[in-house]
Amino acid sequence: MAEKDNKVGRKAGTRGRPARSAQHVAEMRARIAEQAQILFLSEGYGAISMRRIASATGCTVMTLYRYYDRKIDILRHLWKMVFETLFDELEQVAATYSDPRQRLEAIALGYVRYWLENRDIYFMVFMSSNVEQSDVSVFVQDDAIIGRFMIFQRSLAQATSNTSDSDLAISSELLLCMLNGIAHNLITISAFPWSSPQVLVRTAIDSLLGTLRPTAA
Repeated sequence: MAEKDNKVGRKAGTRGRPARSAQHVAEMRARIAEQAQILFLSEGYGAISMRRIASATGCTVMTLYRYYDRKIDILRHLWKMVFETLFDELEQVAATYSDPRQRLEAIALGYVRYWLENRDIYFMVFMSSNVEQSDVSVFVQDDAIIGRFMIFQRSLAQATSNTSDSDLAISSELLLCMLNGIAHNLITISAFPWSSPQVLVRTAIDSLLGTLRPTAA
């Protein structure tokens, strides 16, 4: 981020304008992202141009490019904000449970509920059109994002005993696949009479823990 801020300052300096402060850059990036999110949610990422975003923000396209190099950079910024909000909530949920099994179920259900309660956000994150796999790869390889997902592996470790690191890693990946699958089906095939999210999540965790060794009560 510091490199990006310096880049903005250098660009401004070459045009004879005073360098923008880090606070100004952060505020402008947030303002652009806010307007872009409104457009992405209402019309879809693929339908929106940088010109539309600039117009909604009240700036020129040239100004917009001083803060974001490409439209995908704005979308990645929004993805980051979404996951920060989601995992901040899950950390708060986890802190309220002392029992490891209950904690695991609570954060798993919290993850699914977040997407169910924010379906438009779900589509923006997982189903935006005109997004290449390479665009997603850059995001999912971010160590900061990966670190937040580790709450599931930590919770699994606390809910089991004598489980190898490799088994925990695979099990946490499987858990995420289960939770994303539950959220995706409940959102995209809502006409089907699915069981409740609570039942689906609880059953998924029961099945997963059945392959591991639960912590002794």
